[in-house]
Amino acid sequence: MQRPEVSGEAPAAATGDRELVEQARTGDAGAFEALVRRYQGWVFTLALRMVGERAEAEDVAQEVFLKAYRGLAGFKGASRFSTWLYAIATHHCLNHLQARGRRGGSSGRGRGASGDDLPAAVDRLPDGAPRADALLERADLARLVQAELAHLREEHRLILVLRDIQGLPYEEIARTLGLELGTVRSRLHRARMEMRARLTPHL
Repeated sequence: MQRPEVSGEAPAAATGDRELVEQARTGDAGAFEALVRRYQGWVFTLALRMVGERAEAEDVAQEVFLKAYRGLAGFKGASRFSTWLYAIATHHCLNHLQARGRRGGSSGRGRGASGDDLPAAVDRLPDGAPRADALLERADLARLVQAELAHLREEHRLILVLRDIQGLPYEEIARTLGLELGTVRSRLHRARMEMRARLTPHL
């Protein structure tokens, strides 16, 4: 499997998600791998924008898919699979940042600590192709944006990433985070204003 690429847009709603989920529940590793391929760019991008380091983001993305894999039995289909996965990813990123803050540093590389029952699709998530995040790694402006993004409050950073980088609709963000639509809009406005104030001296 290829190294996860940075994807600025959320995947389009896929009609086949429910079928793939049902197949994965029966132990079909290929079905779960198809879900990983479909959403790994989105999950990895979210993790990268939130934690700021590629290697750490790879670990976080892998952990998100592990949680999803192990939680498939609890997915009842009340929402779309993508909304359910986005909720897992956003909450895991926030929890990861909180835990990192308590430790006072970056997370260690802990891949594979409990990996004997991991699906191959998740186990191989970070491996493979050359880096694809050209904007973040080669453009000075993108590096500046990432650096300033890291200074935002976590809830504001998350809203900004979901809307302005990932491209999720307001309603999807509200469902994913369990917030009122007005709360999403107000947080996004504050996050944009703060980000503008941070970037203005540099531009």
